[in-house]
Order: sequence, then C-alpha cells, then structure tokens
Amino acid sequence: MNKKTPVKSIILLVIISVISILYVRIKVEHVRIGYEISRNNKLEKSLIQERQDLRAKFMKLKSPERLELIADKLGFKYPTQNDIFYIEKATIVGQKK
Repeated sequence: MNKKTPVKSIILLVIISVISILYVRIKVEHVRIGYEISRNNKLEKSLIQERQDLRAKFMKLKSPERLELIADKLGFKYPTQNDIFYIEKATIVGQKK
C-alpha cells in the first residue's frame, strides 16, 4: 500500500493543479472580457456622439440660409418673370388624351 499512496497523491495533486489552473484561466478570461466590453461601450458612446456631431454639421451645411449666402456670393440671383420659360405640354404619339 505504501507504493500506491504516493501515486494516488501525485494523481490527486495533478487533478487539483489542473482544476486550479482552469479556474484561474476562466477568471482571467472573465476579467479580460469585462475590460473589452467596457472599452467597446466607451467606443460606442464616442461613435454615437461623433455621429450626432456630424449630423448637426450636415444640417448646418445644408441649411437654406447658408446655401442662399453662398449662392449670393457666387452671383446667383432669384429668377425674374423674364427668366422663366413656359413649355407647353408635349403629347406622346399613341398616348390617349
């Protein structure tokens, strides 16, 4: 029995060591994933804020007041009655009236 006792002890020690290593590995992975989730949440908030800023900038850039100022600087003007041409409604061959 004395010969088997050290073998059983070694096997038990190996099993306990493997379980301990797996437990530590799982805990480390859990912490790593937690940090990654936190990082991704910060990135998501940052991207949402950037999108809101870009939308606000886009709305400002396409505002009628701004476009009117640019058109005025480029020499555009509102059309007068003389600038408007009326085109009679064309009929297409084979179209019923």
